[in-house]
Formats: sequence, structure tokens, C-alpha cells
Amino acid sequence: MARTPRQRNEKLLAAIKECRWSYDACAAAVRAIARENLDALPSCDRSHVGHWVGGVKPSGRTSRYLAEAISRRLGWTMNPVDLGLLEGDSLEPDLRGLNWWEHAPAIDLLTVGRADLERREFGFNALYSLAALAVPLDSWQEIADRGRRVHGGGAAVGRSEIDAVREMLDVFSKADERFGGGHARLAVVQYLTSDVAGYLQGRFSSLNDRRDMFSVAAEMTYLAGWKAFDSSLHGLAQRYYVQALRLANEADDRPLGGFTLRAMAHQAVDLGHGQEALKLARSALEWSRGRATPAATALFTVLTARGHAATSDPTRTSAALLAAEAQLADASADDEPTWIRTSGFTEASLASQAGQALRDLGDLPGAESQLRRSIVTRNTGAYRRIHTLTLANLADVQCSRGRLREAAENWNHAMDTMEGVKSGRASAAVKNIRTRLSNFGPRLPAFAKQLDQRAATYLRQGNPPKLG
Repeated sequence: MARTPRQRNEKLLAAIKECRWSYDACAAAVRAIARENLDALPSCDRSHVGHWVGGVKPSGRTSRYLAEAISRRLGWTMNPVDLGLLEGDSLEPDLRGLNWWEHAPAIDLLTVGRADLERREFGFNALYSLAALAVPLDSWQEIADRGRRVHGGGAAVGRSEIDAVREMLDVFSKADERFGGGHARLAVVQYLTSDVAGYLQGRFSSLNDRRDMFSVAAEMTYLAGWKAFDSSLHGLAQRYYVQALRLANEADDRPLGGFTLRAMAHQAVDLGHGQEALKLARSALEWSRGRATPAATALFTVLTARGHAATSDPTRTSAALLAAEAQLADASADDEPTWIRTSGFTEASLASQAGQALRDLGDLPGAESQLRRSIVTRNTGAYRRIHTLTLANLADVQCSRGRLREAAENWNHAMDTMEGVKSGRASAAVKNIRTRLSNFGPRLPAFAKQLDQRAATYLRQGNPPKLG
């Protein structure tokens, strides 16, 4: 029996033409999205694009990579169904749209949380999307007012429930800073979906109680996003961040909304989207203007410095760093919100962000100075993960400056502190060690070879071996 010939995918071909891409350019864009999602597709080339246009369905997550690449190029959202890559009902409902802020926040939180808990592939299939960064801040006041007019029909919720969530948040947050985002990530999500989402749909005796519950729920949802981000599950992190932002808005907690926008800016700049990071950091400042404390304002301002650095603007980078320093100098720890105290935004954190901004500008001496300042002022016991990452950043800068032995010492120090830390960012830092050392080829000194072997063992076993 003759095999039915495949039909050319006219939808995909039209989209590629609208992008003004060659097949080579299309393949390169798909590889870039795959790398962003920790998926190596080195063999993806023009011949694969030709096969897809010819009617072959991409395997695995490639159809989503292709849809995201085309969406970024065209400036509007395209999904695999639109491109003829999946059948009409093949796309999961929770991945169809990005305008979740139009729905009830507790319901959306349940949708995302349950998908995360019940479908192991959800976190890996959820792609990071630039379209999702276009949050409608200009209309969120009306959205929040609409939500507050809805009266919950569930159980009565009061101060004891709010305090319980606050205590759980404190426990989870402290563990996260010490042991990394991979530690108890699903426990946070389970608590969100089983307890917190129920409270959000309850009856409140006062508007203040409702605001406080939505605010602490926003913090817990932010933590779920941060843990996903630290686990390098960027699409999943983005979905939790959007929900946290929605809940903070519902609570009329604009500084907390700014804190979440700042996290989204941090994620964007780490993924190489400098212009988007700058827009988000500016939104954090604008959204919280007049309500944010000095340390919160400094945190948002230093992210604008990261954005300016990523877009190669040294003048505005320097101005933002100076402004952040002045703002932090006016801060009083007792007057700062819990999320500033829990995240440990102090001189050490500011210096770490400043060091990364200067590194991105190519000011390696300035970057090294700031990263050293961060290391010596950090409470390393309470904030072990970020101390590890700062040591790794310092070593990377020293390697770029030609001081390999000092770099190796700090990379070894970083790996010493990684024991017991479950963090995708920490693993990425170890991969970077091997990448940097591989550039030396056969000229690699013995002490660096030993470090390379140690890094290889870590990546193989998931825990750093001891030296010697």
C-alpha cells in the first residue's frame, strides 16, 4: 500500500518568510531558544527546517522552541498549533495563553501548581517567553479593584491563617538561601496548592486581612518562582512570577509587586535579554514609586544598572550604581519589609550586582573589586548559595584577567561551599569552570587539571568531591 505523501506546512513557511529568515537563520534562532532552556540542539540546521516545512513534525520540545523563536522575531505570540506543528487539541491548556492576569488569581495559581506537581514534564516543557514580560501595569488597578469586589465563599480566614503562612514562608525561605532552589521546591508548591490557594478563596472579616493574606501568598508564590529560577526551570519560574505579581497587585502591595518585577528583570538579564531587563527594572521603580523603602528602591535601581550594562551604556550604569549606593545608605533594617530582610539585600548583595554589571561592561578591575567587597561583607552561613555564586563570578573575572591560579583557588572555594546545595545556577557555574579551562588546551597547569577533574566529578555525581 502506497504511503500517503506529506503535505507541505504552508503555515510554517509563511511565518518563516514573514520573519525574513533563511533556513539557516531559522535554525540558529531555534538553537538559541533551546540553549536558553538548557537543551543542546547542535545538529539543528537548515536541513531540519526544510523537513519541517515539508511536513515532518519536530520531535520533543522543538516545536515550542520554533514557535517562541518566531514569536520573538515577529513581536506577537505564535504557538505550535498556529504554525501547523501540532493538531488542534495537542497543546496543553495551561500553555495556550499568557494573559493569566485576566483570570481569578487563586484559580490560576492552582492551575500552575497542580500541573507542576502532577506532570513531571510540565516544568521542562514550559518555555521562557518574552511575550509574557508585557504585563499590563497600566490596567492592573482596575483588575485589582474588580477582584476585591468578589466575596469568597469558603471557610473564614483570619489572623491565625495569615500568621501560619508567614511562618511557613520564613522556614522555606531560610532553607532556600542555605540549600538552594532544588531543595524542597515541590514542598513549597504543595503548600501553595493545598493550603494557600484555599485561604485565598475564603471569607475575610476585613479588607486588611484579605490584603495581608494575598500579600503573603504573593511572597510564597514568588519563592516558588525563585526556586524554579534557581533550578534553571525558566519557563516555570516565569509562570510563578506572573502569578506572584498578580497576587501582589490584588493585595495593593506595590513594593512587593516591584520586588517581583525585579526578579523578572534578574532572570531576563541572566538569559541575555538586556533591553527587557531594563524595562522590567524601570517598571519595578515606577510601580512602587512613593511606597517602596530605601533598600527596596536600591534593589530595583541596581537592576536598572544591570540592564544598562547589558545594553552597553556605561554612563547610565555608573549613575544607577551611585544612586543605589545612596539609597541603601538611607535604609534602616527595622523599617524594611520582610522580603528585603529575608532575601538579605545588604551591602554584600549590592556589591555582587554591581560587580556583575561592571563585568558585563568589560570593566574587569572594577568588577573584581566589587565582587571581593561582596564576599568579605556576606553572612556566608545564612546565604551560602549566593556566596558560592559570587566566588564563582570572582574566579571567572580573575581568569579573564589572566590570573589563573587565583581563579582556581576561588573556584575551589566555591565548590567547597556547594556541598549540599541543590541549585541549577551552581551547576551552571561548574560547567563554566570546565568551559573556561578547556580554552587553555594542552597548556593547562597541573593545579588547573585537578580543578577540572573535580568539576567533572561534580557534574557527574551532583556533589563536589573534597580536594586531596
